[in-house]
Amino acid sequence: MKTISRLFYIMLVCLCLQSVFCMSSAETNDVWEMFYPYCESELGYSREDLTPNQYQHYDDGGWAFSFYVKNAEPMTNGLVIGSLDSNGKLIEIKGPVPVSTAMWLNQQVRKCMFDYRELYLLKQQWEPKLDSIPEEDMALLNSAQSFNPILDFLRLDIVLPDERCISYEEARQKTIEIIEAMDGWTEEKTKHIDVVVELIYIPSGMDHPVWQFIYTTASDVFHEKIVLFGRTYTDALAREFDRLFDEEDVVFGKDIPYKISIRIDAYTGEQLGETYLETPPVSGIGYTGIVLWK
Repeated sequence: MKTISRLFYIMLVCLCLQSVFCMSSAETNDVWEMFYPYCESELGYSREDLTPNQYQHYDDGGWAFSFYVKNAEPMTNGLVIGSLDSNGKLIEIKGPVPVSTAMWLNQQVRKCMFDYRELYLLKQQWEPKLDSIPEEDMALLNSAQSFNPILDFLRLDIVLPDERCISYEEARQKTIEIIEAMDGWTEEKTKHIDVVVELIYIPSGMDHPVWQFIYTTASDVFHEKIVLFGRTYTDALAREFDRLFDEEDVVFGKDIPYKISIRIDAYTGEQLGETYLETPPVSGIGYTGIVLWK
């Protein structure tokens, strides 16, 4: 199971950052000190401008490294990427590079899906621009439209709760109660899942909103947040991920829940439709695709 999820993590890195570095070994300030001078001399970034991301020490003595640029320009991958030879001399270094609107927007959607309020703000910002995105810029996402329909998702009538809605806390608790009523579910399993998508919107054909929550394993949420929010991948974080994963192996066994999606009426709390539960084999449908699932 661990191998499968690590593959999903690598795919996520490729999609969101367009670069992949191996996980770092022992993190020390001395190692990062080798890289900072090149970032400043070659690109003009001081250490205050950067957040360490990952580095790799190769068998031949060379190094690869990457930093997040704290105030990177929009529509870029936000990364400084470089490499040194075995003598610590610079081989190459490059700053943030432009990415397509589709790639950048996909990453922003994923970030905002952790918080329904952020998702609403993103919808307000991008709704007037959706029809002006060049078709060729959407080619990558369009090739997997059934799995990750970003444009259709952002065209949903995403709203904020009105005074008649049950609270966020009550809505989330009701979805947990629905999950815990499933055959074979236990409270111990609940401790090992987390919300990966939350939103409130008015579906076509309805005159008031629904809450929708998608859950996945706590380890996958942990990994996504590291990647999407530019946290430095330290040994401590790697150990925490492994701890979560080992616990999930015991708790879930072969029935690991990759996605559990539930909609409830935002006024009454009543479940609408069926619970979407995905266990191996994995469909590959992205979170935006699951939201649009009927």
